[in-house]
Amino acid sequence: MKKIYLISGLTILSGLLFVLVPDWFKFLWGWQLLSLPFIAGMLMVLVQNENRSYNFLPKLIIGSFMTSFVFVILWQLIEYDYDGHFIFLGALQMALFFSIVCIFGGLVGIVIRGITLLIKKYAKN
Repeated sequence: MKKIYLISGLTILSGLLFVLVPDWFKFLWGWQLLSLPFIAGMLMVLVQNENRSYNFLPKLIIGSFMTSFVFVILWQLIEYDYDGHFIFLGALQMALFFSIVCIFGGLVGIVIRGITLLIKKYAKN
């Protein structure tokens, strides 16, 4: 679980870097905010030492919701501090969207992990 916390922290920090200095990342055309949770979800699965798909899911779901909600709350506080308004419903919808993207990335990570386990299993034979 410590690795998932590390991945979540790095994802939040790099996401805040994308938000604070968007001019550095013009070459990605804004897709970095979608690719970041996708890659984080994949990494949350790939760092686990499990071999069954149902063992990956609780940590993936907890990590994705934690990462998404903390990132969106910090993003809303940075962006909407100038107006003095915190839009709760908009932040909730954005956090759910990012968590769904993160979970989808985790599902892709489960597929990758399964393929590598099958390759290792048949390479021994």
